[in-house]
Amino acid sequence: MRQLIAAAKQTVAAQSGDVYRVRIRHACEDLALWRARLLTIDTMIETLLEDHQVARLLTSIEGIGTTTAARLVAELDDPARFRSPEALASYIGLVPALKHSGKQTPKRAGLSPIGKAALRRALWMPTVHAVRASPWLRVFYEGLRVRGKPGKVALIAAMRKLMVAIWTVAKQRRTWSPSPPQETTA
Repeated sequence: MRQLIAAAKQTVAAQSGDVYRVRIRHACEDLALWRARLLTIDTMIETLLEDHQVARLLTSIEGIGTTTAARLVAELDDPARFRSPEALASYIGLVPALKHSGKQTPKRAGLSPIGKAALRRALWMPTVHAVRASPWLRVFYEGLRVRGKPGKVALIAAMRKLMVAIWTVAKQRRTWSPSPPQETTA
């Protein structure tokens, strides 16, 4: 808060006066209140996750933290309720779909607009982290990139692979232990 006040003295000080000082103080108090509320909510989420078996197991997958696990449980309930990982990926919308319009015939299939777009957005950064931190997913991602796939396409494929891990953990009710990454020779 002191840094914010110091920065405000340099930028807002040109319009200094009691009114501006009160506004800055109130803004700092509001920020402190919101930070405290977020900390309380994070603590509540962590407590609830400790009591939820699937959510606790999901955090064993690299890239899936407590917030993402909570989001998955809130949106999907139990990922194991889907008959297969493909069905889970389809529900979320991680499947290709051709978009035909009139005389146009697309040559490539894009990502399906059907599915849980909010969940896809929520899984984007965890997938980026998992690709960086997890050897099994990094090898998969880099293999796609070496074969010429664009970065976003490879990342969506990695997200789908992450869905397989999520479904497997939920179905087996065990922590995630991927097979060692296979080195490919060129």
